[in-house]
Amino acid sequence: MDISDNDYDKAQVCIAMVKALARHTNHSLYIIDYHRKNFLYVSSNPLFLCGRPQEEVQRKGYAFYFEVIPSEELNRLMEINEAAFRFYYDCPMQKRLDLSIEYNFHIHTSEKHALLIDHKLTPIMLSKEGDIWLALCTVSLSPKRNIGKVIISDNTTNDRYVYSFESRRWKKLPGIMLSEREGEILRLAIKGLSNIEIGEMLFINANTVKFHKKKLFEKLHAKNITEAVSIAANLRLI
Repeated sequence: MDISDNDYDKAQVCIAMVKALARHTNHSLYIIDYHRKNFLYVSSNPLFLCGRPQEEVQRKGYAFYFEVIPSEELNRLMEINEAAFRFYYDCPMQKRLDLSIEYNFHIHTSEKHALLIDHKLTPIMLSKEGDIWLALCTVSLSPKRNIGKVIISDNTTNDRYVYSFESRRWKKLPGIMLSEREGEILRLAIKGLSNIEIGEMLFINANTVKFHKKKLFEKLHAKNITEAVSIAANLRLI
């Protein structure tokens, strides 16, 4: 990539913003530099560090993946990486900052223990040619027990695509549709109302509210109501 030292000076603003964001979230954050193939920033959250110093993980960059990801999953991640870039370069340049990808994999926190983490990546700066230069990654504990789907989302539409390891192709997912009741519950949850209060507003009991929330979490692949609201807003469902 044609990335100059002056470009890296401009990137300091992105680093400062991610550092500030790291103080307001319980997720691990890091910035991948695809030009130098290292990490420009790694947050101090211990989840992603696997017991290592923050500076060591940042210094190792790509090499860190090979040390903490089980060997049997590395090929899978390399295929995801290749497939994602193919998808990316098939998109017009003006759409490339609108895309994000999410998938999960295990990381070894010790020789005997491995955690399943949710990993989300979105480009934050492109080269002059439209290549991904910098990308923001967020890491959180996965609520699932097994490795799940690989999904690319267009953050300006409802469009979502899932990767098939069998056909090695991306398939567009059907659009997510919320029922009128689910939309009502989300809008009331935004106001901070409890299940009981939401039930009173909608003339249903709290257990029915819980049932609808459970269905919402399944539809939106959310772990809690806060995440469900965020995802629904990003998908322009509310």
